[in-house]
Amino acid sequence: MVAPSAPFARFLLRRIGIGAGQLLILLVLVFVLSLLLPGDAADVQNNDILGADQRAAARRLLGLDVAPAQRFLEWLGRAVTGDFGVSYASGESVGGLIVQPFLVTGLMAVLVLVVLLPTATAAGFAAGLRPGSVRDRVITSASIGFDSVPDFVLAVLLVTYVAIELDLVPATFLGTDPDTILARPEYLILPLIVMVARVVAPLVRLVRAGVVDVMAQPYIAQAQRLGVGRRSLLLRHVAPNALGPALQELGRTGDGLLSGVLIVEAVFVMPGIASELIGAIGNRDDPVILAIVSITGVLAIVINLVIDVVGQRLVPRSAEGARG
Repeated sequence: MVAPSAPFARFLLRRIGIGAGQLLILLVLVFVLSLLLPGDAADVQNNDILGADQRAAARRLLGLDVAPAQRFLEWLGRAVTGDFGVSYASGESVGGLIVQPFLVTGLMAVLVLVVLLPTATAAGFAAGLRPGSVRDRVITSASIGFDSVPDFVLAVLLVTYVAIELDLVPATFLGTDPDTILARPEYLILPLIVMVARVVAPLVRLVRAGVVDVMAQPYIAQAQRLGVGRRSLLLRHVAPNALGPALQELGRTGDGLLSGVLIVEAVFVMPGIASELIGAIGNRDDPVILAIVSITGVLAIVINLVIDVVGQRLVPRSAEGARG
């Protein structure tokens, strides 16, 4: 009973190890790049008020007079215990500072998945079950259209015509307390449309291609000859094999979602983690920058690992490729 699970356990351990190594490299790169920015936290904060001696004292107070490598290692040692340090800009605990923005961005991510998964699946199946039909051409053309429009252009168009001209929904989160977002869901409509449009097109095309490929397999024709009902055929035989590649692609949409979040939060002035990261970069607030990067990195590793595991369960042969 233990032997069959051993390869899977090795796969998990290998993926976790690779993810940890990638995260460490990412943190080092981010820290080095932050050092290349002009000035540090003591320089960019109140630089018109503090003199050179006062900035030097502020640098010592913030610990910026310590060698960069030592600063990074000390931060990393604390971070693995859950202590991300203190913000250079506000003096607050970094953990407490980023909780609210992560909740806002996390809420948007959950809503995107809730809308994205059924939309991409339904559209892909609708197109793939009747390839070459008018329905297929309309869905394919729409997905290509969404893919070809830059998300910042779509965001500006929606704000201009839907929010301002038609006055159907709010145009911005400006002046809105994050605590009231759930009480005013209309604020989420336009950002949600932009973020879903950012990643839905490739998923629709992959689901469609998977459905077309599976429906052409001999075992599907045999199941139909044996009188297997259409619903059972789609759920038990078509869906598991058609959705595998699309599910794995979902794990690779993180970069698209991240850039989409940056644009969405900038256009709609959302109080999310991307806005917090941009502010931290402007303030040269290294503890906040590294904390955000580390948490998002861990989340990306976990999400991709879960998607890989589910993908292997749907398409077992993909597990062999992953272990190879």
